[in-house]
Amino acid sequence: MEIVTSWDAEFHHCSDVEKAPTQLWYDEDGNATWGYSIPADKDALKWFKLLLLKPEDLPADVSKSEQLTNARRLQQETGQKPIDIIACFLGKLWDHAMESIKRSIGARLLNMSKFYVVITLPAIWPPYAQDLMKQAAGLSGILNARSCGDTTLRFVSEPEAAALATIKDLSKRSTVKSGDTIVICDAGGGTVVSLPRLDMALGALCGGVFLDENFINLIKSKVPKGSWDQVSKAQERKFLNDGWEHGIKPQFANQDRPWLVDLPEACKDTTPRRLKRRRALELSSDEILSVFCPIVDKIEALVRRQYDAVEEKFSKPPNYIILVGGFGRSRYLFDRLRAKFTSTVLQSQGSRPWTAICRGAVVHELSKQNLSTQLGGDDITSKRPVRHSFYKLYSGPMGEVEDDIHCSASHPPPSRVDDTVRRMCQIKWNKQVCFESLPTYINPTGEVYRQLNLDVEMTCEDGTVDFMVYHNGTRVAAQNVEVEFD
Repeated sequence: MEIVTSWDAEFHHCSDVEKAPTQLWYDEDGNATWGYSIPADKDALKWFKLLLLKPEDLPADVSKSEQLTNARRLQQETGQKPIDIIACFLGKLWDHAMESIKRSIGARLLNMSKFYVVITLPAIWPPYAQDLMKQAAGLSGILNARSCGDTTLRFVSEPEAAALATIKDLSKRSTVKSGDTIVICDAGGGTVVSLPRLDMALGALCGGVFLDENFINLIKSKVPKGSWDQVSKAQERKFLNDGWEHGIKPQFANQDRPWLVDLPEACKDTTPRRLKRRRALELSSDEILSVFCPIVDKIEALVRRQYDAVEEKFSKPPNYIILVGGFGRSRYLFDRLRAKFTSTVLQSQGSRPWTAICRGAVVHELSKQNLSTQLGGDDITSKRPVRHSFYKLYSGPMGEVEDDIHCSASHPPPSRVDDTVRRMCQIKWNKQVCFESLPTYINPTGEVYRQLNLDVEMTCEDGTVDFMVYHNGTRVAAQNVEVEFD
């Protein structure tokens, strides 16, 4: 398995890292720059994947966060829909990947290769957002026609992918076995999500971006008053990249030692007759600890809630806590969780926690393991379809047939419609059915109807929900069936 790198980058140490940031910047002509190549002085559009979600499906703290508010503002300035922005980013990423693979194996072999594309989705991504991601993938060019055959697109949940990659990393020396319970702590750039999904995934705004903000606030408190005001956004971002992201942040494990950072050129003491630059700043471990603790405290609380939920359900604590995501590489986070929990904490080395989800997506497609997923508190096999029979009565020839599918997030789900139930999607199909051939149904008042019998099959696979319609034991052709998610 090879990971694509060689990104165009504005800063040092970024071109050959394993992931590119999910961010875009549009110039006045609407041309998009992406990833690490966005000029440091530009306000990049980030967090745009969350713009697919309806406000009621976002946690209150996320919906009102400064980061998402800024994303909405920049999205409106572009005049583009969220699905188009996501398609633009996917297209840029896809083109870069194709060019990198071509350099590696040659154009001839690339053109002969059939593609299997796996996109990861959050575990609690609603079905309508999954459907929009499918559409965005189509708009991006990923599914464009190729002479060697159609490109296959699949989805997988992020926690499943993370678990697969980490267990594979540790397979030669780990004692992970069938039946073990695992809590996945996905500590990313903006959020931290703790799984498994017993009732729902638990998440909070306590990712790496907030650690970065804490560090900048510490620096501002240490330099002479007003001196940081001279530092531009571009200089601040370069300072964060060089001195923090690729300096203190990955090394810190609460060691008893001083930490030195080189301040930006523009950071000068503005006191009269003292206009000079402080070249370096020494920070103590206690000061760096003050940056980490507020964030790690929140992560620990999230993991604790899932830890307790597992213990309540299975009458024993989880066997493992697995750290993934960018901040999941933190030595300090690992040490804190290991000290607080009796479970074995697993953290792959190097960049593996950061790339766990994308590598796990590849492992999922290659292995095709039939894993179990938690839905509504019951263990079901994720690839086993659920099929139910229905009938509809008609007094005259029917046109398009419509059926509504409803869902509820409550546990256990209600037996009747209540305020937790909402419509998830509508299934429409228009297969020609001979009205006269349908069986007759006579109601208690003597009215005669024709009865249309059908089966609806739902498959929860690869991170998405799919529906199929069967009539007279035969599947209605896909081109005759349309599913509209609310």
